[in-house]
Amino acid sequence: MKIMLVYLISWFSIMGWTMNNWLMIWYLMEVCLVLFVGLCTSGKGYSVSEVMMSYYLVQSIFSLIMLVFILFYMFNLFYLCSFILILSLMAKMGLFPLHFWFILICGKLDWISFFTLSTLMKLIPLILLYYLFSTSSFSFVLISSSFFGSLLGLNNSVIQKTMGFSSMITVCWFIYSMSISFNLFFFYFISYVIMLFWLVIILNKYSIFYINQFKFNSMNLSMKIMIFIYGLSISGFPPFLGFLVKWLVINYFWLLGFKFLVSLMILVSVLSVYFYLQMFFYIMLMFSSYVKWYTNNFGSFGLLSFLFLMSYIILFMLY
Repeated sequence: MKIMLVYLISWFSIMGWTMNNWLMIWYLMEVCLVLFVGLCTSGKGYSVSEVMMSYYLVQSIFSLIMLVFILFYMFNLFYLCSFILILSLMAKMGLFPLHFWFILICGKLDWISFFTLSTLMKLIPLILLYYLFSTSSFSFVLISSSFFGSLLGLNNSVIQKTMGFSSMITVCWFIYSMSISFNLFFFYFISYVIMLFWLVIILNKYSIFYINQFKFNSMNLSMKIMIFIYGLSISGFPPFLGFLVKWLVINYFWLLGFKFLVSLMILVSVLSVYFYLQMFFYIMLMFSSYVKWYTNNFGSFGLLSFLFLMSYIILFMLY
């Protein structure tokens, strides 16, 4: 049942990219919303259904606002239509400052639903945002969303919340890659889907949702290293796949003269890498049976890793 719902969501999302009518795209987006609510609530208890009802109400409100202003936009009846549509689409994708619903449901979903929410459910809002996108006027919104996403994601014990804040940053990189070319965006999106898919598969196999669950789990060392590698790849740490795509975006914007924007994007990426380094510290050192017989002080590991990442950003600045 879940596989069929995921297949339908992916099919309608791809279909939305082939439409050139705003109302049809909006209709397909709402169909995906209903299918996603069904995916999240199938076989779940009352608590999940309650959270999903709140999610559905929030999404419905923004959908109705979108519908009204899409009609205004089509008939050119209101001056601020594009601005309000951008705000509604930001709420649909969970970008700052309208990210409250996204963080609310992270940690209460199963891994298949979280994967669908972080990838397929963002496709149609992305293409609508592309129609309204302007790099100069929209850069402040993306920078603020990336910056606050990186700060709010620190010190989270819920893995889905950490990955949710990381997804906020990734969506901003998606939008920047779309402003360059669709080929680069599709390469970035497919790479992100593959990396997130394998990470979700491992976490779903061991039913891990909190960092302290590694303490009671019999996961071997190779699986922990795989989680660490996929996390670093998603955050864009070299020499992994996520870094390659971010490097193409950075190089393009640097050549166009957006040096301050590139510097902020690199800083945000450094903080997102720190998410996964911090998680890896707890997984490998605090909750691993390999080090339980030792009494070394690992308290300075977080500071050292952050200093290492700051040296990494300095190298980028020198470039």
